[in-house]
Amino acid sequence: MNRESIDLHIHTTASDGSTSPAELVDEAIAAELNTISLTDHESIDGMDSIIDLAKAQGLTVVPGIEFLTCFQGREIHLLGYCFDTDDQDFRSRVKEIQQQRNDVSLQIVDNLDRLGFKLDKEQFYKIAAEGRTIGKNHIIMALFKAGYLKTREQADDTLRRYLSQNGLAYVIFTGNPLGEAVELIRKANGVPVLAHPGLIRDDRMVVDILNTARIGLEVYYHYFGTNRQELVIHYKRMASEKGLVATGGSDYHGYYTPDVKLGSTMVPPETLDLLLREKTC
Repeated sequence: MNRESIDLHIHTTASDGSTSPAELVDEAIAAELNTISLTDHESIDGMDSIIDLAKAQGLTVVPGIEFLTCFQGREIHLLGYCFDTDDQDFRSRVKEIQQQRNDVSLQIVDNLDRLGFKLDKEQFYKIAAEGRTIGKNHIIMALFKAGYLKTREQADDTLRRYLSQNGLAYVIFTGNPLGEAVELIRKANGVPVLAHPGLIRDDRMVVDILNTARIGLEVYYHYFGTNRQELVIHYKRMASEKGLVATGGSDYHGYYTPDVKLGSTMVPPETLDLLLREKTC
C-alpha cells in the first residue's frame, strides 16, 4: 500500500453517497488508500460505524464532516476535520442541523410537486427516519425512478434549472450560518476548511470568507473541465499566500458521480500533519 495515498473528501449512504460506510472501507483498501475521511453532510454516523473495521485493516480514518452553510445569501460548503469525536455538544448540534437540513429538502420536494413533479415522499421520510441526510442526489434519483429523467444530461439540466441556487424549486438553508458552523467545529477542537472554492465561482467571496474566519482551504479537488489543474494551482497559491492549511479529496459519491473515482485526487502526504498542526494552533 502506498503510504502517501490520502482522500479527505468522501460521502457514503450516511448522507448523499451511494456506497455504505463498510463497503467504502473495502473500496479504499482496493484503491490502495492509507488515510480517508468520511465527510458526510451533517452526519458522523458513517464514520462512527467503520472505526473498528478500518483500524483492523490498517486504514486511518480522520474525523470529518461537511456542512451546508450560508454566507452573504449564498450556499457555502464547509468541511470540518480532526474534531473531538467524544464532544457531546458537537454531536447533539450536528443532529439538530441534520433535521433542519432535511426539513428544507422536503420543502424542495414540495416545490417540485407544485411544479408538476409528483414524487413519493415516503422515500424521503424513510431516509430521514434512518438518521441520514437528504441530499440533491436523492431527489435526482427519485426523479429517475418516477420516469421524469432518462439521461445524465437531463439530470444535469434539472439540477441547474430546479435545484441549484435560484433554481425554480430551490430553498436556501439558513439554519447553519457559516460563522456558526466555523465556531461549532472550533469548539470541538476541529479544523474548519472551505470546501471546493472553485465551485463558488466568485473569488471575491472566497477572499471575504477567508478574511471573516480562521479556516483552511480545500485546494486539491476533482474539478470537472479542462481547467482543473489551473484551479488547483490557483487555490494552492492562495492558501500559501494566506498561510492556510490546504486539504483535498475526490468528493466521491459512488455511482452518483461516476466520473469521480475514490482516491483519484492527489493529496500531498504532508496534509494530515498540517491539519494536526493547525488543530493545536
